[in-house]
Amino acid sequence: MNILHVMAVAGSAALISVAAQAQSLVWDMPNEYPATSLQGETDTFFSTRLAELSDGDIAITHHFGGALGFRSRDQLDAVGDGAVPIANTFIPPLGGLDPLFLLMSLPFLTSNPVEAKRLFDIAAPYYDELLANYNQRLLYSSPWASSGLWSREEIDSIEALRGLKMRSYDANSTKVFLNNGASPVQLSWADIVPQLSAGGIDGVLTSIESGLSASFNEYTPYFNALNYDSTINMVTINLDVWNGMTDEQRALVQQAADETEAHAWSSIDAEVAKAYAQGQESGMTIIETPDPAYRAALAEGAQPVIDAWLEAAGDVGTQILKEYQGTTEQAEAD
Repeated sequence: MNILHVMAVAGSAALISVAAQAQSLVWDMPNEYPATSLQGETDTFFSTRLAELSDGDIAITHHFGGALGFRSRDQLDAVGDGAVPIANTFIPPLGGLDPLFLLMSLPFLTSNPVEAKRLFDIAAPYYDELLANYNQRLLYSSPWASSGLWSREEIDSIEALRGLKMRSYDANSTKVFLNNGASPVQLSWADIVPQLSAGGIDGVLTSIESGLSASFNEYTPYFNALNYDSTINMVTINLDVWNGMTDEQRALVQQAADETEAHAWSSIDAEVAKAYAQGQESGMTIIETPDPAYRAALAEGAQPVIDAWLEAAGDVGTQILKEYQGTTEQAEAD
């Protein structure tokens, strides 16, 4: 075998090796929430299905609990800039970038996952356009259970709420609870337990499921299911990564994403029921049906927030809420 033949064989082997590497993808995927949370479990479902569909050629390395140092508000840029190819992001903290990110956390607009999914489906095309401006695209949405108030003592009225030092999670919730006499401070997920343990806050606005996943019941054994909102996380992928895949790879990723979204939305009610049972078994006091007068008073304080959002969101916001109102009326008629 002459030297040219040896070089040709070596070159062919190298090309085969490069081609094999090109077919296999491994993505780092940050998520601010723990693996045991609803969002963590949903991500695991996605990566498992993706590995199955691709025969292991597309794999995800999860980084739960903010392990990579990214909070949700950092992840939009992290994905867009290519620091990570994909991320699961809680979107309300992004409201300072565009009011559309605050849509799903508008107070008392949706009270359950069915209403939230209907609102999201209307807004999805607008999210696609918005995310393209940040060099990424939406793969799937993943809902949270409706938000309520965790507290050290029972908070069941506007009077009891006044002066409460509590965690809010976006501009909407901060304004709503300020309007109703509380003392909210916007905190990312990773900052909540340190603030609870140090006495910096005495209440947390979040869902029953997410609070239990972080053992909030050790600090705040009361939960009032206010059904304040039904917000979401979004899993987005860098557009350069997406465009760099083969058509077959893109189809597999999208199939896994579609199956994950369907799984996440269909399982939310069962997860909430399980969380209520776990909370009660641990000795929590859970108010599943809040006093209508208390909730109505909160909603009254929330209306200026909705009005301000509509002004900021302009025609897009008006169109989305108009369509949502139409579908709500149709659902009630059916």
